[in-house]
Amino acid sequence: MSGGAEMAAGLPLPENKLYFPALDGLRAIAVLMVFTAHYFGLPAALNWGWSGVDVFFVLSGFLITGILYDSRDRVNRFGIFYKRRTLRIFPLFYGVLLVAVLLYPIFHWRLHRGLWLWPLYLGNYIRYIWPLDYAGNASIYEDLQSRLHLVMPFSLHFDHLWSLCVEEQFYLIWPLAVYIIKDRVRLRNLCIAAVVLTPLLRLMCLHTLSPSLIDMRFLYRVTPLRADALLLGGAMALMLRGPRTEAERLLALAKPLAQVLLAVAVGLEVICRVRLGHFIDSDYVILHNPMVYTLLALFAGALILLALDPRSRTYRICTNEKLRALGQRSYGFYVYHLLLLSVYQYVALGICLGHKAYLTQVTAVVALFGTLLVSWASFRYFEAPFLQLKARWAA
Repeated sequence: MSGGAEMAAGLPLPENKLYFPALDGLRAIAVLMVFTAHYFGLPAALNWGWSGVDVFFVLSGFLITGILYDSRDRVNRFGIFYKRRTLRIFPLFYGVLLVAVLLYPIFHWRLHRGLWLWPLYLGNYIRYIWPLDYAGNASIYEDLQSRLHLVMPFSLHFDHLWSLCVEEQFYLIWPLAVYIIKDRVRLRNLCIAAVVLTPLLRLMCLHTLSPSLIDMRFLYRVTPLRADALLLGGAMALMLRGPRTEAERLLALAKPLAQVLLAVAVGLEVICRVRLGHFIDSDYVILHNPMVYTLLALFAGALILLALDPRSRTYRICTNEKLRALGQRSYGFYVYHLLLLSVYQYVALGICLGHKAYLTQVTAVVALFGTLLVSWASFRYFEAPFLQLKARWAA
C-alpha cells in the first residue's frame, strides 16, 4: 500500500523509508507455497512449498535491516523499534497461546514440559532438548493434543511456529549490531560474510553431529544456521541504500541470477531423473544438503529485487490487489493455516459424510477458505487495532 492507502485503511505509515508495495504480493506467494506444502500431499520430489519460509526469512532480513539502518541515529531507537515489533507480532502470537490456555477445561490438553518454551520464542529448540521424546511422539510438545476421545484426534498445531521463533531471535540480536556498528559498508560486509560462512557452518554440523539430530531438521530450524537467508536480505537492503551505482548493479543482477538458479535446478532434476530414475527428493535435501538453503535464499533475494522493478513480470504479478491483500494478512494466514488443522479436518469429514476417500483434497479446500476467513477477521478485528497504536511510536 502507498502511504495514502495506509492512512485510508486506518493503519500507520510504513516504517521503512523505502517502501515497496509489490513485496506484499510476494508475501502472499510465499505463504501460499507453505500452505501447499502442508495440505496438498505432493510427492517429496515436487513438494518444495516449504521453501516459502526461506522467502519470508530473506524478506524479514531485508525489511528489518532497512528499518534499523534508517533509524540508527534516532533518539530512543531501541525503544521505538521494539515497541513497534511488539505491537505487530506479540498480540496474535500470545493471543493464540492465551486462547489455548482458556480452552484447557474443555479439551484437557496433554502438557509436555517443553511447551513452556513457546511463549519464550524458543519453540524451535524443543525437539533438541528432549530428543528421546521426539523419537517417540514429536507432536507431544509441538502440538496441544486433546485427551478427549473424539471422532478424530483433536489438536492445536504449533509446530510451524518454529519459523516465528527464528525471526524473533533475529529481531532481538540484529538491532544491537546495526545500532552499534552503524557504518553501512561494514554492516554490508558483515552480512555478506554471514552468507558465505553459514553454509560452511551447516556443513560442519552435518559431519559432526549425530544422525538423529540431523534427521530432526537441526540444519533447518536452528537460528544461527539460517543466518544466511536473514542477512542476505540485510545485505540487499544496505546495498540499495548505498551509492546509486551499487544499487543499480544489484538490481541488474536479479534477472540473470534467477535465470541461472532456475537453470541449475532444472538441470539437477533432469540429471537425477536420468541417472537415478527419480527426481530430487526434497525431504532428503532439507535434511542433508547444507548448500540448498543458501541457493534458495539467493533465489528469494532475486525475486525480491525483481519485485522492486516496475518493468519486470514479477512486479506485475506481485502488485495484483488480491495478492497484496493476502500478503498484508500473511502473518495471520501463516499462524492459522496449520494451527486449526484439526478444525478443518472435522469440517471436511462432515462434508465427506464420514468417507475418507477424498478427505485430503476436501481438507485442503476447507483449510484454504477457512484460513482466509479467519485471518481476515483476525486482521480486521484483532490485529489492526494494535497496528494503529504503532503510529504513536512512529515519530
